[in-house]
Amino acid sequence: MFRIRPLTVAEKKDSLVYHLDPRTKLLLLSSIGIIAVSLDEPRHLLFLSIFLIPAYLLARFELSKYKLIMLVILVGLWGMVLSQAMFYRQWPRTVILTIIPQDLPLLGRLTGGLYLYKEGLLYGLTQGLRFSVMIASGLLVAWTTEPRDLLLGLIRLRVPYGLAFMFITSVRFLPGLVSELFTVIAVQRLRGADPVKLGRHTLRSAMNILTPVLARSVKRAATLGASCESRAFNPNLPRTYLRELHYNRVDIMLSGAAVMVATALVMAKMIFWLYCKDILYFPGLRWLYAMAREL
Repeated sequence: MFRIRPLTVAEKKDSLVYHLDPRTKLLLLSSIGIIAVSLDEPRHLLFLSIFLIPAYLLARFELSKYKLIMLVILVGLWGMVLSQAMFYRQWPRTVILTIIPQDLPLLGRLTGGLYLYKEGLLYGLTQGLRFSVMIASGLLVAWTTEPRDLLLGLIRLRVPYGLAFMFITSVRFLPGLVSELFTVIAVQRLRGADPVKLGRHTLRSAMNILTPVLARSVKRAATLGASCESRAFNPNLPRTYLRELHYNRVDIMLSGAAVMVATALVMAKMIFWLYCKDILYFPGLRWLYAMAREL
């Protein structure tokens, strides 16, 4: 229970994934997110998910982190596929399994019948794979990059210092927040309570857990604010940094390839959308329309 903190902090090892420039990781993360949102076919999203496996193998994380990412992905994927398969409301719909018949007394009348739909299954699989790709790529960056390196990378990407500072501060606070949450649950269990048990006292248990965690978070934020004020912190003033970032050949190749693929995919989807809406059509781009339809 108390080993939750190692699951939320970055590691530092001798591997290509760790040595990449923070700007490269941020550009890769943004590009993968854009590609995942743009793709509509489950097989292409599955291929994009498989593309992340070598990076995880090169990172050589602790076994607990591999277990965590698998749990998050499987639970999210299963939940989205099942929920969309059961509650898909668009047409056409093809029933592949009847859970509650419409003519069943009481439940059939209340629910109008409950079925699993083929189209909902595919749609849920698409959304679940998008969720998995984004979660996996985000955790990969968070587990292989120190917060101070992310801050410097955001600044070098021309993100305003105030926004970058707020983002990195929230990232640094997250491990402590999660650790405190599990500590409060463990303390309540030592006192004979079962705070995660569902029942009529669920809301009260949730309040008993969140109250000390939120109080500690407010106190930490007040301490941070006082510390910044005492040091005359001003995000608009020019700043110097002890460590500078330098692109190498691998960073340039990966960043360029990721940005070009994401840009090309977005442009292809936009041109295909204009064609589908009868706004703009180029006869010479019929090959592009056919390819974009398959994506």
